[in-house]
Amino acid sequence: MHELFAQLMHLPVKDVENFSAALSYTAEVRSRRRFSTLIEQEAVAEWLVTKPRTTADLVLHTQDEMHILDLKTGRIPVSPVENHQLLYYAATYAHLAPKAQHVTVHIVQPWAGICEEWIATSQRIAQFMIDARAAEAAILAGDTSFMPGDHCTFCPANPLGRGGKGYPKCPAMMDLYYPNSFDLDAILGLED
Repeated sequence: MHELFAQLMHLPVKDVENFSAALSYTAEVRSRRRFSTLIEQEAVAEWLVTKPRTTADLVLHTQDEMHILDLKTGRIPVSPVENHQLLYYAATYAHLAPKAQHVTVHIVQPWAGICEEWIATSQRIAQFMIDARAAEAAILAGDTSFMPGDHCTFCPANPLGRGGKGYPKCPAMMDLYYPNSFDLDAILGLED
């Protein structure tokens, strides 16, 4: 505890205050029940053909309840509502709470004044999984017509993404990051 305290004291005062708010919020959620706890534990998205790996910050679960908390330290507000990263976590870790009717997802971001939760129903998670499987199938079939956006942050095909890196790299993201520096026809195997 002394070592942790010392590390925190090296932070600017505002960061200590925000980190304290994050811990208080998280402690409140944890106090609601006696949860099993996963901290930064990697999981495999078995529900996708490519079986990518992912790591949620904090997963609290019982047989009939699950909470997924994602710590954000940026100042640009992130909402938990319809958040694809959190829906992806919910789908991937859902097997830990087989009797749950929903998953409560949380964004813990006091740096932007946000500590919020949203309930993702089992129907919404199922629809997300259908949509994600369809997108994965299209990509595996060679469809690269998707437009890059915020939803690409953790995509393994994103060359600068924050998730696990995969191959091939997304041509749309490559063009966004490195315009005119690659041969799209060669990547897609369209050259004679």
